Amino acid sequence: MFNKLLSTMFCLLLLFFAASSFGQMQAQGQSANASVGNQYVAARIIADTTAMQPGKPFKLGVELTMKSGWHTYYKESGDAGMPTKLTWHLPPGFTAGPVLWEKPEKFNDSGIVTYGYKDRTMVGATITPPANFTGDKTEISCDVKWLSCAEICVPGGTTVSISLPVDKTGTIAIPDNTDAFAKLGFEGSVKDLTTSPEPRAPDAASVLNQKFNVEGSAEKPQSLLAYLGLALVGGLILNVMPCVLPVIAIKVLSFFEQARDEPARVRLLGLTFTAGIISSFLALAAIVIAIQATGATVGWGFQFQYPGFLIAMSALVLLFAMSLFGLFYVSVPGQTKVDALASKEGYTGTFFKGVLATILSTPCTAPFLGTALGFAFAQPWWTVMLIFFTIGLGMSLPYLVLTAKPECMRFMPKPGVWMEKFKESLGFILLVTVAWLLSVLGSELGIEGVTNATYFLISIAFATWLVSRFTDLTSSQNRKMTFYAIAVALVGITFYLTVWKLPGIGTTPKIVSKSTSASLLNWQPFTLDGLDKLLAQHKTVLLDFTADWCLTCKFNEQTVLESQPVVDKIKALNVVPMRADWTVQDPTITKLLNKFNRSGVPLYVIFPAAKPDQPIVLPEVINQQMMLQKLDEAGASASN
Repeated sequence: MFNKLLSTMFCLLLLFFAASSFGQMQAQGQSANASVGNQYVAARIIADTTAMQPGKPFKLGVELTMKSGWHTYYKESGDAGMPTKLTWHLPPGFTAGPVLWEKPEKFNDSGIVTYGYKDRTMVGATITPPANFTGDKTEISCDVKWLSCAEICVPGGTTVSISLPVDKTGTIAIPDNTDAFAKLGFEGSVKDLTTSPEPRAPDAASVLNQKFNVEGSAEKPQSLLAYLGLALVGGLILNVMPCVLPVIAIKVLSFFEQARDEPARVRLLGLTFTAGIISSFLALAAIVIAIQATGATVGWGFQFQYPGFLIAMSALVLLFAMSLFGLFYVSVPGQTKVDALASKEGYTGTFFKGVLATILSTPCTAPFLGTALGFAFAQPWWTVMLIFFTIGLGMSLPYLVLTAKPECMRFMPKPGVWMEKFKESLGFILLVTVAWLLSVLGSELGIEGVTNATYFLISIAFATWLVSRFTDLTSSQNRKMTFYAIAVALVGITFYLTVWKLPGIGTTPKIVSKSTSASLLNWQPFTLDGLDKLLAQHKTVLLDFTADWCLTCKFNEQTVLESQPVVDKIKALNVVPMRADWTVQDPTITKLLNKFNRSGVPLYVIFPAAKPDQPIVLPEVINQQMMLQKLDEAGASASN
């Protein structure tokens, strides 16, 4: 029963993640003259007439007003971006023509060409009412979705509505908003557009426009085969990274249980676990390829930047923890055969343990892995798939070898009561993982997000307990369906009341201010302008690319960056410490990571004051001696 319930919950959680992370966002409808939207873009709907005449077409337009420095996109957005989308809600008999656009501008940002609008624009359509319309007024609304970009990109959306009186005599309808509609209806080609200055684009001296001669860089293989070798070794090292240890510990426990099973079954379970790992890596590769096809940029561990994914993973890990506590164990007196089967690990559970191990490994960038991924993210789709497949193969290699020769596991201790206690203790490790996921959620959504997500997790735990304690193999089908319906309704209602209305889930995302933790260094938050100014002032800059969900980053911060010798060295050389926080998606940080052929965090770069075009790149795993040596190589900042 556990495998069936777990697989069902897993699929539902994945659907929830997809809907919450990439779904469209809606807001409440507003009146025609009210501007609604977010803090970067305001929207309102206007008409080109003061009244509607039955059977006579008229135009409606959604006017977007952008904050200074921000822009939205044309229907042909170019190398990046996403076009504005209109969804009309019309009375019966009304029809809407094709979307009408104003002439866009052409932007060129470091070779990335896009087409869109700054300051303001209008997107509209011709509406044709039926000739036999008999009402006194008509209500029309429109769902509008846009992507607004400056140094970062923020999706937005709202619903705008308008009420127009009906002119049945042809005496009150007169043209309106003629200037606003004058530019609507561009049908030319974007190839004929000339380049306009990109809003807030970095100037020629920006680090994003420079070609670096990188010092201290890690290995730089030239062939695909060499990168595949790095991917294989990096995947192998993932098995000892802190992110994935909870699931690996559970898998090791299952090896103890399988040690004396039939060799054929042991091999098949090993292949099943491997299939879960590799298929998950291929699924991640497919998602990366799909997102890149839209013109967006992503990096390793990108899914942890979405609150919906964090909540879904918290729920899934909680279910695994509850299973280790024995909540899903079903025992039917007198049916020893059923008990024997229940005590064995099923293929479905083994497969999803491989999936979970893969997902939890993505916040970690192991040695050698960063170089391979940095290469992969800039290559064609088939190379991305091949690199990700090789990483999955490397991660699953120890289990393939161990299960291929079941006799190698004979040295393991015999199963006994100790194993049941050890298994239950691993459940607490998974609960610690849930607490960690919620802490990352708190850094993205604040205390409200953590509190509401905790209520949701409690509802899942209670619903699971309800089903497992009030149904068993002897229960009638009606009884099972009743308790399953109660459980689903409980979780669904709690989800709507606590999670759906969280920022970034069912409503427009908002930026949550983060409290600054105690630090021995005065870390400056990363901005592109700030980094450029520091380098122009001949300052030595230590740039730390990090994220709250990256355990390797946190380990390096505590053991190296915040250690007293390194702190003293930074202060003695007057080095400026700057932190690029990638906890939530930031396209500028992503571009800078790609500049150093990296697709994820951690990354540590030192810009020497005397040679800012020759930055020093450190590996993912660092130590005090290495950091002290590289700081000495970079030298002190120039005195003012």
